[in-house]
Amino acid sequence: MKAYIKSNWPKLSVVLVGLFFITGILSLTIPAFGKMVLLYSSNLAEPLNWYRLLTYPLYGGGLLNWAHNALVMVLTGFILENRISKKEILAIIVLSAITGGLLFIFLNQNAGYDLTVASPVMISWGYCSATIVIGLKCWGRLNVFEKVVVIMCLASLLSVWNDNIGFLVGQISVITIIGLVTLIRFRGKELARESNPIE
Repeated sequence: MKAYIKSNWPKLSVVLVGLFFITGILSLTIPAFGKMVLLYSSNLAEPLNWYRLLTYPLYGGGLLNWAHNALVMVLTGFILENRISKKEILAIIVLSAITGGLLFIFLNQNAGYDLTVASPVMISWGYCSATIVIGLKCWGRLNVFEKVVVIMCLASLLSVWNDNIGFLVGQISVITIIGLVTLIRFRGKELARESNPIE
């Protein structure tokens, strides 16, 4: 297991998780920073604030939320980072954040108050969705650890829920869109190298 982790360490995912941790601490200690990155439902009508579609995941939403998203991104990173390019992973990150954020603010326009979204959870769902598609496509070449990660991602689909319809639709849309884009992008392509066995 040690050799597998060392040779397949998901560097990009770990850097992303570290960035979320640092910006989460900054958001809690410097309230002005938090207000700059949060995404409000009113931002749809404010083009100068559309940058928030990319910054809202930087607000960690607390240590427990950060830890959950960190675990998802690192575990799925073992599969994604060893089968697709960094450019494709960055596309998953950006598409997940924009899709989830845009649907959240669009569907909360008439909420009666200015709702906010701040969490990397949309990116986590994008990672999960891409991992499911790539994992199932490469199932025969995955090792036991990677198969467990794919099964955990599939099981996590049962936990998609939120009382806010915009957030719920955002999550479901990210899962669906990233899954379809991944399926189309890698249809007919050889993705997987043989997984290193866990010793």
